[in-house]
Amino acid sequence: MIFKKIKTKIIVRLKKITENLPEPVSKLLVYIPFSWRLGKTYTKSQKKINKFNLLNTKSQKEIIYKKTKKIVTYAYKNNKFYNKFYNKNNFEIDKLKSFEDIKYIPIVTKSDLQKYALEVRSNEQPGRIKINSGGTSGKPLVFYVDNNSFAREWAHMHTIWKKLGYKKTDLKLTFRGKNLGSKSIKYNAVHNEYIVNTYKSLEEIKSDLLNILSKKNIKYIHGYPSEIYNFANFCLKNKSLVDKLKESLQGIFFGSEYPPPIYRDLIEDVFEAPTISWYGHSEMAILAYEKSDKYIYEPMQTYGYCESVKDENGKFHLVGTSYYNTASPFIRYDTEDIIEPVLEDNGILKKFEIETGRIGNFISDKYENKISLTALIFGRHHKIFEYVKFVQIYQDKPGKATIIISLDKEQRINKSKIKEDMDLTNVDIDFEIILRNDPIKTESGKVPLRIYNI
Repeated sequence: MIFKKIKTKIIVRLKKITENLPEPVSKLLVYIPFSWRLGKTYTKSQKKINKFNLLNTKSQKEIIYKKTKKIVTYAYKNNKFYNKFYNKNNFEIDKLKSFEDIKYIPIVTKSDLQKYALEVRSNEQPGRIKINSGGTSGKPLVFYVDNNSFAREWAHMHTIWKKLGYKKTDLKLTFRGKNLGSKSIKYNAVHNEYIVNTYKSLEEIKSDLLNILSKKNIKYIHGYPSEIYNFANFCLKNKSLVDKLKESLQGIFFGSEYPPPIYRDLIEDVFEAPTISWYGHSEMAILAYEKSDKYIYEPMQTYGYCESVKDENGKFHLVGTSYYNTASPFIRYDTEDIIEPVLEDNGILKKFEIETGRIGNFISDKYENKISLTALIFGRHHKIFEYVKFVQIYQDKPGKATIIISLDKEQRINKSKIKEDMDLTNVDIDFEIILRNDPIKTESGKVPLRIYNI
């Protein structure tokens, strides 16, 4: 256990050191295989993906059942929250005897988990990593993932990217809401990419972009659809940028946001390159991607068990189970995303469409530069996510915005504390804080991140 904790700390430290090495030195890392960097979990995961896809449905169901039964049994015996939750809902794990019995496992929601302290719903695990999730609903949740989670994640992500011909030595241009301070662009050898500072205007960094595009062969663009859309719009007026990109560009990866057709169409028209989108979330229970058709997502059942569950109103919820996270288990976890099942094969969800997508929103700074809310709110991992219920944003004119924070009634936290615990640097917007007990909801009961009326 002590060795695993030390190993995790070393890996995190090495990652930070690598990200700050001089570019010529750090580029040597590109040629070190991910199987060496991330270890045997990465290699095993890739083998499992390939093997699972060759199996018939009966064999796939047996694997899903065994993995689900294992995590359910572990959680009931070792996790205070799940033990209490299953007893309260009269669920007996001994009756979980086949794939068909999975539907009897009680569904857990984010609200269920938030009622309990982090350590009550978590287990001590060597090298566990603490992270938070807000989702586009603005509803935060703090939890742990196991120390092999990112190795499994990248094994699956690289499988997705291969659809567009990606190789790990290919160079990317990335727009993912990174705050680089005074720097316009920074090279990251870990993923062989040039990261664009999306908190600076594109006009400011245009010359730096041109300099890189003139010297390097960028093969892929990667990032939030809203940020890539913003860049595509800018390129319409700056033909020199897009002309350089087209010389080597092979594809575009959309991450963290659902790509609205209006964004996607413009991006594909401007860059004349194929795009791919996937569904994922911070809780790491579900990963699905556009394997064959746009907006039709196919779950990777080796990542976690993905299912659609119909509610009392006839809506289908996307529900996921993480097979491996024993640090903070997510078992039949309701993502609160509404989908439309497209194809099921003998009980296994094979394809779905997202009915309520996570569409990125913008607000504007004093100079009318667009700021992605996904980047601003969820790209910076603010400390407030450890104690607030909801975060929402209202803006009625550029340069001014209201951050609406929802707290429990018994919480006594002032506005100055909220501001201290939020990273709002390098954003030319005057922020006002409003504290509430309950969030602002839509007519359908959703809690949107961007608010248009207060």
